Amino acid sequence: MIDILPQLRAALGSGYRFERELGGGGMSRVYVAEEIGLGRRVVVKVLAPELSAGVNADRFRRETQLAAGLQHPHIVPLLTAGTAGDLLYYTMPLVDGESLRARLARDGPLPIRDAARVLKDVADALAYAHARGLVHRDIKPDNVLLSGNHALVTDFGIAKAISQAAGSAGLTAVGMAIGTPAYMAPEQAAGDPNVDHRADIYAFGAMAYEALTGQPPFAGMSPAQMLAAHIAEPVPDITKQRADIPAELATLVMRCLEKDAADRPQTAAELVQALEGTATPTTGTRAMRAARRRRIRWIAGAGLAAAAAVIAWVLLRPDRAAPMDADRIAVAPFDVLDPPLALWREGLVDVLSRSLDGAGPLRTVSPTVIVKRWSGRADPTSARALGRATGARTVVYGGLVAAGPDSVRLTATVLDVPTGNARGDIDLRDRTDRLDRLADSLAVRVLRAIAKTRAIGLARATPIGSTSIAALKAFLTGEQFLRRSQYDSALAYDQQAIALDSTFTLALSHASMAAGWQHSGGDVLTRTYALAAGRLNHGLAPRDSLLVVADSLTAVVFGGAQLAGGAWWTYGKRLIATLDTAVAHYPGDPELWYTLGDARFHAGITGGVGRAQALDAFDHAIALDSSFSPAYIHSVGLALQLRGAEAARRYIAGFLKASGTGRYASAYQLLDALLDPRTRGTPATQKLLDSLFAGFPTVFSGGLDRWPDSAETAIRAARAFTAAKLRTAPTNTDTLQARAPLSLALAYRGHLAESYALTHDDIAFLFGDLAVIGGMPKDTAERIFAEWAATHRPDGPFWMVAWWGARGDTARLARMEQTFTGALGHLPPQAPPIAKDIIGYLALSTRAYRTLARGDTTAALQQFLALPDSACFNICSIDVLLRAQLLDARGRTAEALASLDRRIDGAWELLVPSEVLRMLERGRLNEKLGHRAAAIAAYAYVAHAWAHADASLLPYVTEARAGVARLVKEGSR
Repeated sequence: MIDILPQLRAALGSGYRFERELGGGGMSRVYVAEEIGLGRRVVVKVLAPELSAGVNADRFRRETQLAAGLQHPHIVPLLTAGTAGDLLYYTMPLVDGESLRARLARDGPLPIRDAARVLKDVADALAYAHARGLVHRDIKPDNVLLSGNHALVTDFGIAKAISQAAGSAGLTAVGMAIGTPAYMAPEQAAGDPNVDHRADIYAFGAMAYEALTGQPPFAGMSPAQMLAAHIAEPVPDITKQRADIPAELATLVMRCLEKDAADRPQTAAELVQALEGTATPTTGTRAMRAARRRRIRWIAGAGLAAAAAVIAWVLLRPDRAAPMDADRIAVAPFDVLDPPLALWREGLVDVLSRSLDGAGPLRTVSPTVIVKRWSGRADPTSARALGRATGARTVVYGGLVAAGPDSVRLTATVLDVPTGNARGDIDLRDRTDRLDRLADSLAVRVLRAIAKTRAIGLARATPIGSTSIAALKAFLTGEQFLRRSQYDSALAYDQQAIALDSTFTLALSHASMAAGWQHSGGDVLTRTYALAAGRLNHGLAPRDSLLVVADSLTAVVFGGAQLAGGAWWTYGKRLIATLDTAVAHYPGDPELWYTLGDARFHAGITGGVGRAQALDAFDHAIALDSSFSPAYIHSVGLALQLRGAEAARRYIAGFLKASGTGRYASAYQLLDALLDPRTRGTPATQKLLDSLFAGFPTVFSGGLDRWPDSAETAIRAARAFTAAKLRTAPTNTDTLQARAPLSLALAYRGHLAESYALTHDDIAFLFGDLAVIGGMPKDTAERIFAEWAATHRPDGPFWMVAWWGARGDTARLARMEQTFTGALGHLPPQAPPIAKDIIGYLALSTRAYRTLARGDTTAALQQFLALPDSACFNICSIDVLLRAQLLDARGRTAEALASLDRRIDGAWELLVPSEVLRMLERGRLNEKLGHRAAAIAAYAYVAHAWAHADASLLPYVTEARAGVARLVKEGSR
């Protein structure tokens, strides 16, 4: 190697004393020197001769002067630049620390928190420089220096200075691209002269990829092969290289590595914003302070301090230490440095947690919570932080390393969190292919350590439930995807585990979860796996066993009449009771709280719980883990109905933050725009309405359908959807499906005539409800009901009975009762189980209506009270209203209100206009009982929902408005 120091000393003069050579990269040789006059140490970098050749020295100096103007805390500034003979050099301050390259070479991939912090600093530096027109062109680990807790970018502007100073006869003209092949953007590798700042974003992505996985996107290739790969080959999915990367971070890195610059994030400022939450703790951030300011303004403006405080506490409070529980134990992710063993970093959390759960009084923290709360390495400091965050008095942490070609060594510490003392240190060895046995041994040793101070039960052998190590590995891989809401991958690995072991209960159960979240829970696959798991539910950890029971019950309840028959009611009650027990035993488990909320939402009527209790369960899940996106799905609509638009928008914001660009993101962005009075009527919102086919049902049934705003936003949204859908509806069935949401929205908001004209009798339950409350000419309703009776229309009997009951047609009712009674005695063997229950209900309700038509209200009331709600499902709206009115007429007002509330408060009700009439009755009953606030709320709902209703409904609207005015006036006295 040529000694260039004499040239440098001559160029820099006596003002510098050279100490040593640091080495260098492909573009330079690096020396440490002391700048004597200022007493500071600097780095002197000398460009490689092949880069200096043909470069105009004066122009190089001018170009580096631009970079020298950068003054930013995460940029190492240029001090001087010049020539030493035929060499070019520049000087920079010496940074106390090491390069990111050195850190990666020594320690391997960075912990997620460290990586996010480093990347945020680099992105911040890029954003500053790009805003001033400067592009780095050589972002890589060698040019990022780590000093303390900060990262600094070095060599800013050097690559551009070389390229610009080379001119048309220089480097680019002979095909030499400036930069480093492993990190070079496709356009840069191709020698595109119009490379802009987005090349830095690509290089940033490549560097981030290496920081998180230990290697750049295209490793093990020659420089020429790397350049070709960046231009033409897809970048391997980063999550396949490291499974514990948060989904939002993995998505960001892969977006940066898009081939087309237009598909990448367009500014480095976007990178900073995306990394903000990942790189910094939850408390004390600018985002949290802004959220608190917004919360205070919202509370003051709404005037509903109590309700607002509850919402703000649940959604916006910073993480606080959970109460310490002596019976709670947390298993931390194990340090695993050998890539072939990486699965067991979280896999040991899964296996050991299930072994220890239910051993005597012990309850383990859910692995999902553990993985999201864990940061750092397996050491006492990180373990105590995990214990304080989860309320676990005992934390198990440790490491796993290879010990020879076919063996492993597992070390673990059982830590007492309050004191920081180790209760026991464990050191075990076994064959690599028997890690399941090693985990069992570890569980026994952990219990022995705890048992030194208290009595503890025994751990379970094979706690996951499979003796196949291959099936176990597939299941544990699926768990890592399931925790990150990557349901398709989770399902694939669970199915692989099931193929290897068809009796693997947890694999069946979690396949059901993955399929349910992927397909919204109503598909055959979800039910099949859940019911199979239920049949095999034995020998599991208590938490897992409770979830398997709940999932199998959910499969029956959601499967409806075809699976459960009249037992639907019983199964629903068992489902809610099971989950109540589960959250009582595991109050810190967000998944259990979410599952309880979902059960209350769909089957709450069976357990006597309603919308408020469903939302309360979802709130618990969100408070425990605000990134658990499923908990927001139903919460938005519930909040809209119970707490108003501003509350719903807070849940939408939480969902969008948790799910990023997930399945429902665009739908909830539209719903947010519709709920915001500032954006509701803008062209941008209308454009979303016109284009969002797939997401509209989510927006509509997500709460907009029952939101009683005077602007009738639901109708506007439904009109846009229907108009767009009709343009592409090829069949009559498609046409009906396109019209249905608008028909329902119009009817619910009191536009009965228009609703009827749009669908006629195509939707039986809507037609029946419209007929009974006077939404069409009576002779028309009479004729169509007669046609239904003659043709035995299967979905019409409930409303035919209510119609002829309201008309007092005892002859027709007698014939119908005879028909239903006869049918009960002649059901064919192949009839579904529910047939007997539904036909029995219709026979009883027909008798009750006939008794009422004869004027015997006392006997009619007893008959209505005897009607089984379990066979009514959600299609007995008129029966429920009539029952409440009969109870009230007999002086049983409180009982009437309770029976009415149980139906109105359920999320399971069909969207029919008689629900608004039931809300009016709710106002009347609450007023009678002195429940002023509840009465005002019910009356106001009717007044707003039917603010623009047909003239036939005006008496009801007038009554509701008068009720509000009367009760408000009474309250002001």
